[in-house]
Amino acid sequence: MKQLKNLLFRILLIASLTFSSTSASAVEAFEQAGPIGAINYAGFTVERKLYRIAPGARLKSFDASRRRLSDFKKGDVIIFTGKVISGVYYVDMITYYAPKPT
Repeated sequence: MKQLKNLLFRILLIASLTFSSTSASAVEAFEQAGPIGAINYAGFTVERKLYRIAPGARLKSFDASRRRLSDFKKGDVIIFTGKVISGVYYVDMITYYAPKPT
C-alpha cells in the first residue's frame, strides 16, 4: 500500500511539473521601443499595435515633466518591456529618457 501511494505521488508530481512548464511556455517576454501613437488610461499604441498596461506596471522616467502616464504625449519615444499572454501584449515596465536638446 505504501508503495502504491509513493507511486501515485510521483505520477502526480511529474504531471504537475509537465503541465506547469507547458503553461509557462505560452507566456512570451518582449522588449520594444518607439514613439507613442495614441495613449489612454488602459494602454497605448506604438506602430499601430495596441499594448495594454499591466496592473503592477512601473514607470521609470528621467524627465521631471513625465512622472505619470497621463503626462505622456503623442510622439514621445519610450522603451517598454512586458509579456505576451494569449496574444495580448501587457506592459510591465516603461522607461522614458528626456530628448537631448539640439
